[in-house]
Amino acid sequence: MVGRDNKRMKLIFPIFAWSCMVISTPAWVADITACVACHNDKMVANPILDGQHAKYIEKQLHDLKKDLRVHAQMQGIAKTLDDKQIADISKSFANKKWANPNPKSNPAIQEEGKNLVRKGNCTRCHGSELEGTYNIPRLAGQRSQYLKTTLLQYKNKERNNFPPMSSMLNRYSEEEIGVMAEYIAGLAYQE
Repeated sequence: MVGRDNKRMKLIFPIFAWSCMVISTPAWVADITACVACHNDKMVANPILDGQHAKYIEKQLHDLKKDLRVHAQMQGIAKTLDDKQIADISKSFANKKWANPNPKSNPAIQEEGKNLVRKGNCTRCHGSELEGTYNIPRLAGQRSQYLKTTLLQYKNKERNNFPPMSSMLNRYSEEEIGVMAEYIAGLAYQE
């Protein structure tokens, strides 16, 4: 499946680069059609961007563009965008309603997940309901598979664009990170 997605990405990339050319277009109408080819309900390994904080999306795109964050397809895409296009795309996603595709988590992991989130003091940065703020991402309701992959990348120092996450996640096992990801994905937060 990953190989097929990479082939699809190679076909989508030129369309994406072209369609993200946002010239003097207000942020709320930036064309993100190509973005949603991968950031949609069917691509569960990719993050939900609808309703995510604009400054967080913007930072991630800049980090990808500067090779501070590694993701082959997204690095290539980010490098085609200028600062205004990055800001406009980020605002377009932020202005959408947060999609919470899985508002219920497995009851068997509720208490353990909650305790693991407390242990890591996740709410200190991500907010009391893991809703994020400004340039800190909303986690509540994010996809479990994406969360687990991202948290493991931080733990294993494969993702280095925010070093405090690596040191904080070092205390968790892979299994605990899986429980935490599933718990967080099941949280419902609506503004």
